[in-house]
Amino acid sequence: MTQPSPFAPIGREMDTSRQTCTHSPGDQAATDCDMKATWHIVWDTRLENGLACDRHMAVARARFVFVDSHRVGPACAMPGAVWDFDNKRCIYPDDEPALAVARALNGDR
Repeated sequence: MTQPSPFAPIGREMDTSRQTCTHSPGDQAATDCDMKATWHIVWDTRLENGLACDRHMAVARARFVFVDSHRVGPACAMPGAVWDFDNKRCIYPDDEPALAVARALNGDR
């Protein structure tokens, strides 16, 4: 018998502007959790990330390995925001050198 993967399956691109939980069994819009997100999670070293409500964060902690997480803040999941691993939050840089780093980390050119 094969063991389930310890890594969360990365599903479709979802609108995170409302900061709702991105848990979606079967990766179907009809099964999306629409609860307010309370956690922001970096799933892997490519910085794939998602948002979770308290209930689905408990599922993620019990079931998957991930790189980092922190409580949702105003900059989480916003375009151009950068994950601040040291301070466990997202930041929105407002100077050009920081924006260049953010673009590079997000794969933008």
